[in-house]
Amino acid sequence: MSDPRSHLYHNLSVLTAAGVPIGRALHTAAPQGRFGRLFRALAEDISRACTLTEAVEHRRRHFNPLEVALIRVGEDTGQLDEVFRMLAEWYGFRHRLHRTITSGLILPLLLIHAASVLAPLPQLVLGGWDVAAYARAVVGFLAGFYVPAAVVLGIVCLTPRRGPLRAVLDALVLWVPVLGGAVRDLALSRYSQAFGMALKAGLPIAQAATLAEDAAGNAVVRSALRGGGEAIRQGREMSSGFLRRLLPSEFIAVWEVGEEAGALDDSAVRLGGVYGDRAEEGLRAVCVWVPRLIYLAVVLVLANSVLAGFARVHRVSVGFP
Repeated sequence: MSDPRSHLYHNLSVLTAAGVPIGRALHTAAPQGRFGRLFRALAEDISRACTLTEAVEHRRRHFNPLEVALIRVGEDTGQLDEVFRMLAEWYGFRHRLHRTITSGLILPLLLIHAASVLAPLPQLVLGGWDVAAYARAVVGFLAGFYVPAAVVLGIVCLTPRRGPLRAVLDALVLWVPVLGGAVRDLALSRYSQAFGMALKAGLPIAQAATLAEDAAGNAVVRSALRGGGEAIRQGREMSSGFLRRLLPSEFIAVWEVGEEAGALDDSAVRLGGVYGDRAEEGLRAVCVWVPRLIYLAVVLVLANSVLAGFARVHRVSVGFP
């Protein structure tokens, strides 16, 4: 199933490119459900002599800053169809990554729950445990996974995006083999795509850099790219402000070529596609190896439990407690 917002923006792009007035296009494209109600409310605002930008501003909490800025520029320049097309691609890209991550979590979760039931079983059968001890072992096994996961989710969801705890977590993630590379590539892709979209829509380069920085996500990558906007405001080339030791040399090289050729928007979009593909490949690799590592851990735990159970049986058979 496609992302509802991506599908909606695609339909709006087609309708507005065909000359359908924006109010009618919003009514026609709006699907059922939450997004449909939101965009039909925008159409009602427009019917009361409100611009699309004003309608979106009234409901700003439902839109991210990149959407708001692009819609404003698209309406001012008469290129809403192109803006809607770019937003459809942006949300389609996000949906593909989300689907890759979600599908990759299913097997590891099944293996963890299977291991929680199977790992203590030899002790129940051979080691003299009662049902209560077995249940405590199952709960303790699962807590070893769910408690750290809850801590991480709490940091991500309950702390500010630019807070110190979030920065520490983002830095630690980059050190994880395979996953760290995928996260870095994803942040570079999001930054590049957001910057290229904003620049193509007609935003000033400094504003495009600010929006792209917010879209990057990872705090370490964001800090490495933050100097680009500062360099622009000082009248220098954007790439001169990047923290190069934290960024791939090929990323810097392509960015510099785009600056020299006066086609930075195209170079940024190209980089977004390249690093987006790499991020997807990296996440798929994580989804392949995590179940294998969990399976190996389950086998080792089961083997240890069986040996411990037999050792207890042996001690009892020879008269030792």
